[in-house]
Amino acid sequence: MKKQQKVFIAGLCAAAGFLVINNIDFSSESSARENKDIVELRKTLEEEQEHRQKLYEHIREQEQLLERYKTEQKNSREEAMEEAVANLEEKAGLTKRRGEGVTIQLTADTKVEETADNFIGPEVLRKLVNELYRFGAKDISIEGERILETSAFRDIDGEVHINGQPLSGFPITIKALTDDPKAVHNQFMVSDSWEYLTYEQIAIESSIEQELVIPAYEEVRRVRFMEAAEED
Repeated sequence: MKKQQKVFIAGLCAAAGFLVINNIDFSSESSARENKDIVELRKTLEEEQEHRQKLYEHIREQEQLLERYKTEQKNSREEAMEEAVANLEEKAGLTKRRGEGVTIQLTADTKVEETADNFIGPEVLRKLVNELYRFGAKDISIEGERILETSAFRDIDGEVHINGQPLSGFPITIKALTDDPKAVHNQFMVSDSWEYLTYEQIAIESSIEQELVIPAYEEVRRVRFMEAAEED
């Protein structure tokens, strides 16, 4: 009987030991799987954080690019407007011009007394200016008065006025800027104006200049009776 009890107890201990060993192995495998899952989860989180960081950086780059584009567009518009205004002012004669050109000096013949009869009329000066433009002149001044397309040449009480300013008399200095001073000079020497002035016994001296200054038009034009246009 005692022998059977010993055998039973030994078997029971063996079974218990087997269960303990199996439980230990199972716990070890479970712990290993959990550790592996944690490592993979941590790796996934790190990859997600890295991806999110790259996404944020890309968004910031795009925002900076957009801001730079807006700034460049604004500067470009401002530069274009400034350039357009400068071009308009230049075409309107509101800026001083400098360059090579021709100087024409008109004086009364020393053999002839200066009178109202031999003084140059406004129509003669206008014709002379038109010829200079046709020969290649770009900017012209008469006695320091800038000549524009709208410049008025008038005879007021026997006195010539240009842009509302009177000419004091001889000598009269005419300056013309041009890209080809020699051509303008040569054509003026055989022009109708030259022939007419010579016939009227007015001394003419034309010279080529390397540096001329044409003043800006100073009078401010005022628009009167302006009305707003109605939109269709």
